[in-house]
Amino acid sequence: MLIGVTVFALAAALLWAALGFPTASAARLDIIKVALTVVAGVGGVVALVVAYRKQRVSESAETRERIKLLNERFGAACNQIGNEAPTVRLAGVYALAALADEWPEQRQVCIDVLCSYLRIAYEPALDSEWYHDAESEVRLAITSLIARHLRDGAPVSWQGHDFDLVRAVLRAADFSGIRMSSGTFFLSLARFPGGWISFDDMKVCGGEVWFGGATFEGARVTFDRAEFAAGRVRFEGAEFNGGEVSFRGARFTGGEVDLSEAEITVMPVFDEGDKPGLKLPST
Repeated sequence: MLIGVTVFALAAALLWAALGFPTASAARLDIIKVALTVVAGVGGVVALVVAYRKQRVSESAETRERIKLLNERFGAACNQIGNEAPTVRLAGVYALAALADEWPEQRQVCIDVLCSYLRIAYEPALDSEWYHDAESEVRLAITSLIARHLRDGAPVSWQGHDFDLVRAVLRAADFSGIRMSSGTFFLSLARFPGGWISFDDMKVCGGEVWFGGATFEGARVTFDRAEFAAGRVRFEGAEFNGGEVSFRGARFTGGEVDLSEAEITVMPVFDEGDKPGLKLPST
C-alpha cells in the first residue's frame, strides 16, 4: 500500500508539473485517472514478478522432492540386490532398471550397479538340472534387461552408454539383436563356463566391444547374421576352450573384428566370401 501511494503521488506530481500546474477541476481529475492507471500498471508488473518467483520456488521444491524420491528408490533397489534371497535380488534388479528408465541424469550410475553385480565372483552349479541355478537366473535377468534396452525400438534406449562387464561370470546370455552405435561394451576377462552366449543379429556400427582375455570354457558363442559396419570388436587374449564360435551369415562391411590373438582350439565357423576388416588367428 505504501509503495502504491508513493507511486500515485509521484506520478500525479510529475503529470501536474508537465501540464503546467493546471488549476481546473477537469484537468486535475484527468491527472488522477492517469496516475491511478500508472499505479495499476506498476502493480500488475509487481504481481507478475511475485508470481514468477513463486513458480520458480515451487519448481525448485518439486525438483528437490523428485531427486529425494529417486535417491530413496535407488537406495532401496541396491539393498534388494544385496539381499540373500534370489527373489528379492530379482526384484531389486527390475526396480533398478525401471529407475534407470525414469532417471536419465543418473542412468549410467544405475547401469554401473547392474554391471557390477555381474562382476561379483561366482561359481555356477554346472551339475544342476538344465545347468541352471538361482544365481544364474538373477544374472540372466540382468543381461536380458541390458539387451532389451540396446535393441532398436526399445521404449527407453540405453544405447550410447558404457557397460563394464569386466571379469563377469555368465552361464548363459542372450545379447541377440543389440545395436552398438557408440559407447563401450567390455567383456574382457569375463568367464563363460559352458552354456550358450548369443550375439546373433548384433549390429556394431560404432563404439567398441572387447572380449580381451575372456574365457569361453566349452561354451557355444554365436554371432550369426551379425553386422559389423563400424567400430571395433576385439578378442585379444581370449581363450576358446572347445565349444563353438559361429559367424554364420555375418556381414563384415567395415570396422574391425580382431581374432588374431585369441587362443582357439576350434576354428570359428564362417560362411564363404570376403571378410573385410576381419583378422583371423594364424594357423
